[in-house]
Amino acid sequence: MVKRTIIMIVGILLFIVGASAAVGGGALTVIFGSDGTLTSASEPLSTSRSALVATMDDIEGTSGFASVVGRPTLKMSVTGAGRDVFIGVGPAKAVEQYLTGSSIDRITDLEVDPFKLKTAPRDGSARPAAPASQTFWTAHATGPTASFDWKISDGSYRLVVMNADASPSVNANSRLGLTVPHVFAIGLGILIGGVLIALVGIGLFIVAIRMRRQPRSATPVTTAYPVTSR
Repeated sequence: MVKRTIIMIVGILLFIVGASAAVGGGALTVIFGSDGTLTSASEPLSTSRSALVATMDDIEGTSGFASVVGRPTLKMSVTGAGRDVFIGVGPAKAVEQYLTGSSIDRITDLEVDPFKLKTAPRDGSARPAAPASQTFWTAHATGPTASFDWKISDGSYRLVVMNADASPSVNANSRLGLTVPHVFAIGLGILIGGVLIALVGIGLFIVAIRMRRQPRSATPVTTAYPVTSR
């Protein structure tokens, strides 16, 4: 009886673990797709100030992460601006120094579905130099339709959207994407492994159900015969 119960519990636990892994692995393959890219819809970005600035602080462990799934790449594009727009990623200290004294909107929160952008304004009167003339950018692009790919690395950075001439009032449609090279293969492996573990769990559960109690061995009956003397 005890053995049967243990097998049943192990089977249930394996099924739960396997099913959870299969769901997680399946979600990765669906979300990132076969090309390993998660892409947002095209959404409007606008500010009456000189720049929109997003903070990306304290990025760590990208080398170890890259050794497992490949180095992740951030993709950004803008369209429909009607004028040349600048988009770029640069070291936090250099970008903050470049925008010192300028009016900016700092992005504090971003919700994707539904799209909602929260910003904190910072006043300023200085007009920065044209962003493309700066040499500190890690990745950048300029134009009415522009895009860049940035292989994410350790550090603190700022993502900036501006007009190419650094004038105030920025309006464009933007799209963000994140590519993780091996995530589809990893997700698929987790999915298959999870299914196999779940099947083993189901098999053990069925075995436990079919197990019968072993019948107890009958206690031998001893018959006493009277001893007679001759």
